Amino acid sequence: MKKETIYHIIITFSSIVTVLMIWQLIATLNPTNIIPTPLELLEALGIIIFQGDNFGYNIFHHIGASLLRVIIGFFYASIIAIPLGLIMGLSKKAEWAASPIIEIFRPIPPFAWIPFALVLFGLGLISQSFVIFIGAFFPILTSSYNGVKQTLPIHVDVAKTLGANQGEILAYVIIPSALPSILVGLRIGIGVGWMCVIAAELVGLNVPLGLGYLIQYSAQFGNFGLTLASMFITGLVGFGMTYSLKLFENHALRWREQLGKN
Repeated sequence: MKKETIYHIIITFSSIVTVLMIWQLIATLNPTNIIPTPLELLEALGIIIFQGDNFGYNIFHHIGASLLRVIIGFFYASIIAIPLGLIMGLSKKAEWAASPIIEIFRPIPPFAWIPFALVLFGLGLISQSFVIFIGAFFPILTSSYNGVKQTLPIHVDVAKTLGANQGEILAYVIIPSALPSILVGLRIGIGVGWMCVIAAELVGLNVPLGLGYLIQYSAQFGNFGLTLASMFITGLVGFGMTYSLKLFENHALRWREQLGKN
C-alpha cells in the first residue's frame, strides 16, 4: 500500500473519530437533551430500519418515496432544459426571446414556488415534483447553454469545410463539445432537486412518506435521534446520487482522455 494511501486512511479515520468525540461531548454537556448522542442516533436508525415508524413504514419506504419524486421532477427538467439550452446556444433569436424570462425567474428560490404549487396542483406527488422540476431546471439549462457557447468556432468551420451539414455539425461537433457541461449541469440539478424534495415534503404531503416528512414528524414528537438519523440518511442518499452521476460522467467522457493520449 502506498504511503499516500496510508496517510489518507489515517487522516480520514482521525477526522471521523474527532467529530464523533466532539459530538459526544456536546450532547453530554447539553442540558436540554435535544442533541442526541452518536449511540442514540444509531439506536434510532436501527429502529427505523428494522421496525419502522408508527405507520409501519421503514427507512427504505421513505427513501423510495423521496427518490420517486426527485426522479419525476428531474426527468422532466432534463428533457426540457437540455433542448432549450441547446437551442438558445445555437440561435441568437431564441436566446433573445428566452433570456429575459429565464433571468427573471432563475433567481427565485425553488422553495418560493411551494405555495403556488400547492394551490395549482394540491397536496401530493405533482406539486412536490413541480418544485423539484423548478430546482433542477435552471442549472441544467444554464450548463447546456454554456456548453454550446464554449464550442470552438474552428471546430465548426472544419466540419463545414469537410462537407458536414447542420445536423451532422450538431450531432458530431456541438453536442460532444457541450456534453461535459451538460453532465455537470445534470449533477448539480439532481443535487438541487434532492434538497428541494425535502422542503416540499415538509408542507406538501398527502401521505406520511418521505425523508422530509420523517424529519418533521420525528422533530414534532421530540425524537431527535430519529430526526438526526433521517438527516444523515438524506445526506447519504444525496451523496450517492451525485457520486453516481459523477461516475457516469467519467465513463461517458472517457473518449476525451483517449483523444488526449493520441
